[in-house]
Amino acid sequence: MKEIGKTFYLLALRLLVILFLFMGLSSGNDSSSTDLPVSDSLGIMDSTMLDTLESDSLSADSLSHVRDSIPNQLNRFIPNDAFGVGEKLTFAVRYGFVTAGYATMEVKDLLVVQDSFPAYHIVSTARSTRTFDIFFKVRDRVESVLDAHGIFSWGFKKILREGGYKYDLLVDYDQIYGKAYVEAVRYYDEEPLQVKEREKFELDIPKYVIDILGAFYYVRTQTLRPGMPVRMLNHDNKKIYNLTVIVQKKEQIKVRAGKFNCIVVQPRLKGDAIFKQKGKLWVWLTDDELKIPVQMKSKAFIGSVITELVDIEGVNRPISARVK
Repeated sequence: MKEIGKTFYLLALRLLVILFLFMGLSSGNDSSSTDLPVSDSLGIMDSTMLDTLESDSLSADSLSHVRDSIPNQLNRFIPNDAFGVGEKLTFAVRYGFVTAGYATMEVKDLLVVQDSFPAYHIVSTARSTRTFDIFFKVRDRVESVLDAHGIFSWGFKKILREGGYKYDLLVDYDQIYGKAYVEAVRYYDEEPLQVKEREKFELDIPKYVIDILGAFYYVRTQTLRPGMPVRMLNHDNKKIYNLTVIVQKKEQIKVRAGKFNCIVVQPRLKGDAIFKQKGKLWVWLTDDELKIPVQMKSKAFIGSVITELVDIEGVNRPISARVK
């Protein structure tokens, strides 16, 4: 029963934490880590950190390279009528008729990055129910700092607590100079936490790269029409991915939060389904300007895992896709 529970949560709860992107891109098994200073525990580099990095993390030569690089001009503007500060979505994860856990996605507040860039602070959590805690306890938290004008990443934080698996990942994106500074830590299965593995590295990134949680919000800002894919550059751990979201069809569905007209999308990676090794995933978004996630369905060898929207908070305008 314990192994069944473990398999279920890796397919369901972690899937829900980052919605349709997290599991295929980011199982955390690389256990990469970095000793970098961070601001507000989110990996956001402020204007005074270069001197600290010089002594603690990077060589003088590498800092010289960063300072001498030609900075990117970050002038992209993407209209966003889909989400804003205060939005909170709550989901239930079920396997058949059994509810195994709950998750939330919330736009917490608006930050200012590097003294001039407004950015959304987005937090997603997942937790197993008390009943399933007996078999496989899950307490996951993922955070993204997403540029409010260009919808790209400034910071990313992932804390996984899944049974005996404990893993943290912190990323600070320097979009101006095209670098990602990554910290990842794997812990022993004991309390208080003891570090098992730690690694630090930096990665060259393309301009406007986006993390796996931020990518979902990026899709919500786009015009979605069946047959017209949405493409973006996505980062996770040590890799940059070409991510394509296939817009498949329109459909009306009913969940605990109500009945909605939806548009169905499927994320694909490098031409293959993200869940190629573990199943396939479909996401139902409201067919309106908000594009609220209503349902996710993952098919794998253990059957179908369904996540459904149960509550919407902080949306202060009509949801036109809702069917009364």
